[in-house]
Amino acid sequence: MIISRFLTTLAALAVTVVAGAQTPSTEKDGDLDLADCDAATVFRTFASKPGETLATNYGVVGAGGNVFLDVSPGSNCTGTSPTLSCLAGLLSVQAPAPQDAGVPASSKVNMTTSRALVAGDVGVEARWSSNGSEAPNGDNLCTQQYRWWVTSGGGGWGDPHLTTVDGVHYDFQSAGEFTALRKEGFEVQTRQTAVPTATVPITNPYTGITHCVALYTAVAAKFGSSRVSLQPGLANGDIDPKSMQLRVDGTLTELTDRGIVLNKGGTIDGIIEKAADGAIEITDSGGTQVVITPAFWDSQKLWYLNVNIYQTPATQGTMGKIPEGSWLPALPDGSSLGYKPESEAERYEALYEKFADAWRVSDSTSLFDYAPGQNTETFTLQEWPRNHPQSCSLEGQPSVQGTTPEAAAQACSAVTDAAQKADCEFDVAITGNTGFGKSYEVMQSFEPNGTGWASANPAGDEKPPVPWWKKWWWLILLLLLILIILIKLLRRPSSP
Repeated sequence: MIISRFLTTLAALAVTVVAGAQTPSTEKDGDLDLADCDAATVFRTFASKPGETLATNYGVVGAGGNVFLDVSPGSNCTGTSPTLSCLAGLLSVQAPAPQDAGVPASSKVNMTTSRALVAGDVGVEARWSSNGSEAPNGDNLCTQQYRWWVTSGGGGWGDPHLTTVDGVHYDFQSAGEFTALRKEGFEVQTRQTAVPTATVPITNPYTGITHCVALYTAVAAKFGSSRVSLQPGLANGDIDPKSMQLRVDGTLTELTDRGIVLNKGGTIDGIIEKAADGAIEITDSGGTQVVITPAFWDSQKLWYLNVNIYQTPATQGTMGKIPEGSWLPALPDGSSLGYKPESEAERYEALYEKFADAWRVSDSTSLFDYAPGQNTETFTLQEWPRNHPQSCSLEGQPSVQGTTPEAAAQACSAVTDAAQKADCEFDVAITGNTGFGKSYEVMQSFEPNGTGWASANPAGDEKPPVPWWKKWWWLILLLLLILIILIKLLRRPSSP
């Protein structure tokens, strides 16, 4: 009877402990939680986008009565509690008026912008902190870091058709590895591979350049301290048509339905998840989403990709923000290439020599994984794309055959965005690969999270590792040890 009761208690306790360890966190707001305060390195992040006017708030949870709630300035913020002014007055952070006895737990810190946001605001960021505690003694103090930034989206698809974070659409057909977008703690790099075609493409309307084409064939990214790559197999030989190879910090990793948590040093950098129709979604702790749509070109035995980035404050790279008075994104040092040159030769030199080489990655900056004997130079073809070429052939490679405009229109008929439909039809017509239509459909079906509060824990039910002495399984082992001792005691023969 004693053993039976003990086993019942043990089982119930084990279930309780395990359930508590696996309870998912769905928190996606800015409230300070006095019972479960975030680590000092965690930012509660709110993202806005151009066209919006901010008006939101956060408060304190986990308190039974009055609370103390204040704000302290960080980067680009000045003032003292209860009022902070950030980014030269663009953002106001207003705490409830302080009282000796505290304020009601329902009180909020209000965040407002002085005007509607514009494309030029993309990338601006403000940081501050809030203290919350229970009145009147200041018990259960929680100090929370906050961040507000203006985000946008960029992307590249097909024969690289790029859209910058401020909405400019242009073709970038260089062959090699390039930085698409970056900011502190975040970077996306793309590998672009030349595609020999039997016909010469039409002139790109934005750049005014007639050139040959390329494809995205691999992508690598940095999220905090974690590095991720998605690329074909590293070994020489046939490419597996069933899957690309996903690596995390250089280690080949299988992406299951559970997802992969990017976790280094106890800090969650993000999570990799499966999306619909074979797409892969990576969300970082600030709410930025990188969505990769891979597809296999069977006749060419080639993987190619679409890469879309949502809710990002990053402004540097081939998809970066275009400075006022320039026709292309800024160079890495922030300088501008100025207005679009009149002659095609000068435009080609600016885009495919100065700009391309400036954003081309080096062996020391590359985030990709390489087979022995390979490096970023292995994938670089300096002559590509040829300017106003007579031929888009490559020695030793068969040129792909195009198709009719009617066949291209049919393959892309389900693409609803006008600009993407035009890109899709161009890609199919020049390459003859009707599979582009499906990859565009998959890309447009993804629904990004949108702006607002980003989850402080994008992994949901995953938490940073805790010291071994705090892990629940040690409690289970301890209880099992007690059970074994108890059983031995009960089986010991009684003294005569």
